[in-house]
Amino acid sequence: MPLNRSDHVPHHAWLCLTLALLLALFGAWPSRIQARAQEAAAAADCFSLDGLPPEQRARAEALFLAMLDSEALYTIAADLKPMSSGYIRFQFEVAKPELTDIETTRALLARFRCGDRFYADVLTFAAVYDGKRHAEGVVFNRAALERAIRSHPAYFAPFGLTPNAHPMAVVHTVEQAEPSARWRGYGYLFGYPDAAVDFFVTAGISQAETGKFVERDFRHIPTQTRATGGFTWAVPKGSAETDEEKHLRTRALAVLEDYRARRARLIGEGKPGVVALLRELTAQPTRKAAAAP
Repeated sequence: MPLNRSDHVPHHAWLCLTLALLLALFGAWPSRIQARAQEAAAAADCFSLDGLPPEQRARAEALFLAMLDSEALYTIAADLKPMSSGYIRFQFEVAKPELTDIETTRALLARFRCGDRFYADVLTFAAVYDGKRHAEGVVFNRAALERAIRSHPAYFAPFGLTPNAHPMAVVHTVEQAEPSARWRGYGYLFGYPDAAVDFFVTAGISQAETGKFVERDFRHIPTQTRATGGFTWAVPKGSAETDEEKHLRTRALAVLEDYRARRARLIGEGKPGVVALLRELTAQPTRKAAAAP
């Protein structure tokens, strides 16, 4: 015989239970609404140029688009390169430095943020040529940088560099290292295959000792603006493409194809613009898919 609820549970107890369930259900709504509001606010803050004067906003938009059109795409839209550089370049007289453009660029690059996922700045190189020092824009994917440091402790740990080190502390340490360590460090930061990094360092040491250039080939992954010379690394002369290189190329070309489609839709007169493009490219689900092996 089916049990009537009153056979085992008093009527007032059922009322209390029902009320508790309703309170739990509706009590969850404010937290869900708050979470969604926080997510929306965070998305709106990503790469925000709000408050900039029109001239500075236009300059920031051009700077951000130059980043995406370069190999920095593989740092921003995916995690293939922990660091990219060279999307803007400077030089200045050491004896009489004029740094206005560098300072303005740094201020604009401070807007290149989406939570703590990226960091962009201007790197000044240590070497001086004909009384001039060179500098260029850099951008870091912080998760990829942390992974690179964890993957190569024999290199980074002796410098005191840990996964939580600030990106500029990492690159300044690499920049000021002795030549072979500098070459190796930049190889890891630029996301080159380990075998290619080993070859480049070995070839550099050999050339320094013998004065003889070591023959090599180059692997090129295209960017929006360059077929060669962007995301590029050296390999032994005549060597076949490795599985690691093939895998890297496949992932990079998928990222570039996706970027070109989005760029055509979002960039141009009357279109949403580079901030919308960046937000699409770095939206978490898209980014996870692009970064997946």
